[in-house]
Amino acid sequence: RGKSLIHGAKERIYLARLNLIAGERSIQSSAFISALTYLKAGISMLETSELFSTEHYDMSLRLYTSTAEAELVNANMSEVEAAVAVISNGAFCFLDRVPSLVFLIISYATQGEMTKAISTGFDALAKLGISFPPSAGTLTIIRDAMKTKTKLRGKTNEKLKQLPLMTDESKIAAMQMLKLTYGCCYIARQDLLPLVIFRMVRLSLKHGANHISALAFVMYGFIESAIMGNFQEGYRFGKLALSFLEKFENKEIHCQTVWTFWAFIAPWYEHSLSNTLEHLKHSYILGVEVGDHYNALYGLMFSVIYGFYSGRQLALVLDDLNSIVQCAVSFGNELNRQVMLIIQQCVLNLM
Repeated sequence: RGKSLIHGAKERIYLARLNLIAGERSIQSSAFISALTYLKAGISMLETSELFSTEHYDMSLRLYTSTAEAELVNANMSEVEAAVAVISNGAFCFLDRVPSLVFLIISYATQGEMTKAISTGFDALAKLGISFPPSAGTLTIIRDAMKTKTKLRGKTNEKLKQLPLMTDESKIAAMQMLKLTYGCCYIARQDLLPLVIFRMVRLSLKHGANHISALAFVMYGFIESAIMGNFQEGYRFGKLALSFLEKFENKEIHCQTVWTFWAFIAPWYEHSLSNTLEHLKHSYILGVEVGDHYNALYGLMFSVIYGFYSGRQLALVLDDLNSIVQCAVSFGNELNRQVMLIIQQCVLNLM
C-alpha cells in the first residue's frame, strides 16, 4: 500500500529483499497464503529491467521459484506455469531452472496430465546427461536390473548407510527429477518405471547418497517384493530406506518413503494390513507439514483402502472417503479425486 511513497531504487530493492525473506520464512512455516502476498509484493518492487539482471539475479530467481512453490500448494496451477516460464526465460543456467521445473511437474501430475509431467521430467534429465529409451521391453528391464544387482553385490545395510554424501549439483538435480518421474511412470508408463528406480539406486551408489536415496531404496524394495516376489530382500531395502530418513534433515521425501513402505512392502512381509493403517495416516501428516499434498493424499488414500480391505465399518470408510475427496478438491488434485470417487461408489454399492 505504501509503494507509491517509495521513490528511490535502493528503498525498492531493500523492500523487495525484505518481502523475499518474509515469503521464504512463511513457506518454511507452511503459511503459503501469506507467502504469496509477500512474494508478489517483492516482485512488484522490481522494475522489468532489474528482473534477472546480473545485480539482482539471485533475488529474482528466489522470488519466482518460491512463488511457483506457493502457487502450487495453493492449487493455482496456471500461475505455477506462468512463474516457471519467467524463470525459463531469465535463468542463466539450466541448474537454476530445476527447482521451478520440479513444481511444474508436480502441478502437471496433480492435474492428471501425466504425459506432460513425464515429458518435462525426461527432457530435464536428458539435459542433465541421463537418457531413457522411448519404451522398455522385458530384456531391457532385465539387463538394467542385473546391472543394478551387480553394483549392490556384497554391500550390506551397514555399508550402504555409510555411503558418502552426494555433492555434485547436477546429480542432485537428476535425483530430484527421477523422484518425480517415477511417480508419474507408475501411473502412465510402467514399462519405464523399473529403469527410473534402477538409475536412482546406481546414482546413489556411484555419486553418494542424499535424502532422495531413501526413496530409491524403498522403491527398489518395492520391485523386489511386489514384482520379483523376493519379500525378505524387499523388506530389507524398505527398512534401509526408513533408516536413511533419520540420516538427513531434509523432510521433503519422508511422506513418500513412509507411505510407499507401508503400502507396498510391509504387507507382503508382515502379512497384515491393519498394522499399516496408523503409519499410512502418519505419512499424511508428514506430507502436509512440508506442503507435499500430492503424496500426503496417497498416504491417506491407502489408509482408507486398507481399512476397507481389513473389514472396517462401511459407514466409517465412506466418511473417510468423503473427507479425502474434499481434500483432493481443495489441493487441486484431480487424479486422486477421481480414484476416490470410484472407491466411494464401490463402498456405496455394498451398503
